[in-house]
Amino acid sequence: MIPLTARSDHDSAVRFPREIAAAVTLPAAAAALVAPGDGPLRATAATAVVTACGALATRMALVDFLAAPGVRDPRTLRAFDPFHDDTPPALSGIGPRPSRSRLRTAGDRCVEAWRTWHVQDGPADGTAGAAGALALAAWCAWALGSAARAETRARYALDVRDDDALAGLVLRSVLADSRPTWSPR
Repeated sequence: MIPLTARSDHDSAVRFPREIAAAVTLPAAAAALVAPGDGPLRATAATAVVTACGALATRMALVDFLAAPGVRDPRTLRAFDPFHDDTPPALSGIGPRPSRSRLRTAGDRCVEAWRTWHVQDGPADGTAGAAGALALAAWCAWALGSAARAETRARYALDVRDDDALAGLVLRSVLADSRPTWSPR
């Protein structure tokens, strides 16, 4: 936490540490989302997921990671750089069909991470990460073709933080009846 004396009038000083923390925890969060087994997330894994989802750049990296064919090493992940990286095609539902079980597991674990944050009466400075985890869960549901689940998760994410860009994108996609190219019509 940054001391109050270090905060700027526009609160920009708070944003950068959150983005740094998100980037640092990205590999741990990715590993937690795709770890084998279906047991509950440990509290440390849930914290890593919520922290990594605190920045949109890390969520873009997670979308790309979760949709990638084959197995990628989570330790190689880095945050999305909007100035140099192309937007992950999977974000808009383009490309090869992702593993359904991988998306389902990751989406459910994102919801579980949000629940852990919520049950612990999550700190106010964690709302971006909690909303981000739900938004990523919403994208996973949308990518699986589950519009109702995607809409519910996106609306919950927007209840936590009404300016979450990924949750807004997923909700607009669902309401427009937009589906991934790999999803049957």
